[in-house]
Amino acid sequence: LTHRQLAERVADRLVRDTQNTNIITDWGEALALFGLLELGRKTDNTAYVEAVDNWVDGHLKGGLRIYDHWRDALQVKQGVPVTHFCGSWGIMLLAKSLHEVTNDVRLVEMARFIGDFVVDRAQRTSVKGLKHTEDIPWLFADTVYYSIPGLVAASELTGNDKYRAEAMNQLQIHLKYLAAEGSDLFHQSFNPETGERSPGCWGRGNGWIAMTLAEIADRVPDETNAVVKTKLQAMFAELFSLQQPNGLWRTQLEKDGSYHETSCGLLFAYAGQLAEKKGVDIAKSASAFDRCWDGTRPYFTDDGELQQVSGETWLRWQNPGAYESIETGHRPWGTGSVLLAAATE
Repeated sequence: LTHRQLAERVADRLVRDTQNTNIITDWGEALALFGLLELGRKTDNTAYVEAVDNWVDGHLKGGLRIYDHWRDALQVKQGVPVTHFCGSWGIMLLAKSLHEVTNDVRLVEMARFIGDFVVDRAQRTSVKGLKHTEDIPWLFADTVYYSIPGLVAASELTGNDKYRAEAMNQLQIHLKYLAAEGSDLFHQSFNPETGERSPGCWGRGNGWIAMTLAEIADRVPDETNAVVKTKLQAMFAELFSLQQPNGLWRTQLEKDGSYHETSCGLLFAYAGQLAEKKGVDIAKSASAFDRCWDGTRPYFTDDGELQQVSGETWLRWQNPGAYESIETGHRPWGTGSVLLAAATE
């Protein structure tokens, strides 16, 4: 099968799942549906776009509501629950793209509602960066992706520049404190109270940052755009040096013996390909991402699952074995990585 055919198998599985289950708007599910939308637009597949539109429509009919704690929102099967957990903001990722197709004014209101919450109410750490969630007063690479592109999209949809201004503020804070010393890559998390950082450079965490930079390139002020593009080039130069002979990357990128993981490589492919479409020269990208697809191929199942995707991290890297203690399997963020990578080839 070609890369496209592998992705379509995964997309077809996701379309069936949206018909048979109540898929919530949490971060992994939002990423998967964003990928389905982008692949549908790329291939003119109306079934994919309609599946996303129906999913969003069902949740918008359930209403926009703020919840006191992230756990309160996990059982919301219809509606858009907004909490202090950045993952609850994930549906903003597809608001602008879907609005370009449907012109649904409810998407503008959703972007305004979530954007206002993030700017005006979301909790912050002592260094003014957004908390990952109210329970964890740390900065996270995950928060970078689930806040900044959505805020930029909210600014574009509503015409209110306060969302973009906060996005640029959060980008500066997170890149400063998550940067790995002597490297162009990033730690997953940083505790402003103790100075503690997560060990090494987690693969998918660097995927979140690379995706953020690629998505906002050419959508931010000129001086920031220049920094974004330079950072993307530097990141990929180092990432390519860490690619394994089988085309994959380790879940802790620089650590020998850390297991090979599938989602981070496809997120790198999405970010790198998108960046190149925006004029960023990323050397060796085509061959590197072809090798990534080849290395990922054995982990696709016949019924449209991608395996060998690392599970949720939270702070589990603090356990013995760090990231290697996190189990792998089929996860919605793995689905999203496949679809986004195929959509930007």
